[in-house]
Amino acid sequence: MKQVFVSKIVFAVFAAAFLCFGCKKDDGGADEPKVVTSTEGVFVCNEGNFMSENASLSYYDDATKQESNDIFYHVNNVPLGSTCQSMAIYGGKGYVVVNGSGKVYVINVDDYKHLATVSGLTSPRYIGFIDSRKAYITDLYSPLISVLDLTTNTVTGTIEVGAGTEQIICYKDWAYVCSWSMNNKIYRINTRTDKVEGFVEVPIQPNSMVLDKNNKLWVLSDGSFEGSAYGHEKASLTRIDPETFRIEQTILFPDLDSSPSELSINGNRDKLYYIDGSDGNAASNLGGVYEMDCEAVTLPTAPLIPENGRLFYGLGVDPVNSDIYVSDAIDYTQPGIVYRYDVSGTELDDFKAGICPGAFCFKK
Repeated sequence: MKQVFVSKIVFAVFAAAFLCFGCKKDDGGADEPKVVTSTEGVFVCNEGNFMSENASLSYYDDATKQESNDIFYHVNNVPLGSTCQSMAIYGGKGYVVVNGSGKVYVINVDDYKHLATVSGLTSPRYIGFIDSRKAYITDLYSPLISVLDLTTNTVTGTIEVGAGTEQIICYKDWAYVCSWSMNNKIYRINTRTDKVEGFVEVPIQPNSMVLDKNNKLWVLSDGSFEGSAYGHEKASLTRIDPETFRIEQTILFPDLDSSPSELSINGNRDKLYYIDGSDGNAASNLGGVYEMDCEAVTLPTAPLIPENGRLFYGLGVDPVNSDIYVSDAIDYTQPGIVYRYDVSGTELDDFKAGICPGAFCFKK
């Protein structure tokens, strides 16, 4: 049966039907857990269960192999909220996108202290930095992209797109945005004018994008799911020239059972990675993390990192040493596990994270 790449919010909805988490209880004066800090490491965005206010942020120091969970709460004494979708770092500040709560928290990346809150957003997903003063925030359920003033942390305008938007990549004077849910478009926005210049159509439901060493834009489409009113087709990888904004190549996955997600790229920007899962089916040897050279014209036939009965959910690649981080959501209700591998696919270590660890942000 096809493992459908539905919005990670949807996964959490099913989990929330079984569990409901409240605010943190008073522990009667027990010692606070140690909060690990370091000059380099990785943040983990733990989505929690949708509308259960149990999203969290973890931090892992790969040099000392120490992790801290729920760091935003422990430092600021405030719960992060509902559905921690993504995080990005710019100018020494971390921008934590909390999808279900409609907020972006700005934190100091060295001590995790809260600096500012961007609120009033519908369903924010990702943030893309245009320059030192301006960023764009995409939104799953709004046809508008928010324009953020980084000096005041206020929304100063919007960009009419006409559909919900997902990942964003900035290149030269353009921002490229994919429209995932029930859509098939990649929009190009002129960042000087904050206007949409046009779009190209790719196969159904583009969910993630990367820019390779040749400055080619790769787009991963999951193909939707059986019974979808929008249609159902084979998943695909599409290569776009961002200069001409034309499709150069489309590689189809072999059958309708594939529902890949989490397209990522290594530090040299010459290797693509993605998850194509077996939905935790131990009998399958095809699910896992796949690696593909950016010059390849065919898809890999076997995973670099087999899923082996786990439920691979989030994927990130260290931009310096290209270590591969992949999370196991287990059952979407208990704290997940993050596994770290080297470039050969050899496991280095693992650590506990929060509920539904879905995204990584590297502090380098």
